[in-house]
Amino acid sequence: MRSRLVLAAAALLLLVIARPAAADPIGPDCETCQGALYELLYQPTPVGMTTDSTIYEITLRIDTTGYSGTGVRIDDVSFKVSANLDGQTLLSAPGGTENWTALFGGISAGGCQGIAASGFGCATSDSNDVATLPFAGVYEWIFHAFVPTGASLKTDPFDASVKARFVDADGSKVGDLVSEGITLQVIPEPTTALLLLGGLAGIASVRTSRRS
Repeated sequence: MRSRLVLAAAALLLLVIARPAAADPIGPDCETCQGALYELLYQPTPVGMTTDSTIYEITLRIDTTGYSGTGVRIDDVSFKVSANLDGQTLLSAPGGTENWTALFGGISAGGCQGIAASGFGCATSDSNDVATLPFAGVYEWIFHAFVPTGASLKTDPFDASVKARFVDADGSKVGDLVSEGITLQVIPEPTTALLLLGGLAGIASVRTSRRS
């Protein structure tokens, strides 16, 4: 019995690790999704603070495996997780952060808007060699979002927002400008999985002791 419980705990841990997030994506059939899947995730424990802001790690993922448009790459993405945003930095992006610029604002047909008061954070790239299409996989952008101290995160269903722009070889928008409400969801922290494994292993040990 003990060995079976430990094996079950290990299998459960592997499942938790294998799934980077317990998020339900939007797409592929939403109004502007164009066959792709979109996820917006955050770490609930702030990664830092300033005198005016609380800093959260935000991850945007776009699975372009089923993309049905004619674009050759994604050149702009944006997110909104709070009514206001003091700033954002880009930690990770397709092809490396050196190929992207973080800006304020959502996205219009011409790209990132650069409007600080909108609450959106944006990332834009002029490189023809990153976030290219077709691509049977997931592109990921990770931000640090500086949320004004005291402001709440948009964690209600479909209260957060994502935007993305697909472009042709000349950098002109093709297809719909992706603009969708999305549910901001939690990325499970590694300690959660470790505590779960430890708890199940402990149960197995107690049961073995009682049988003895």
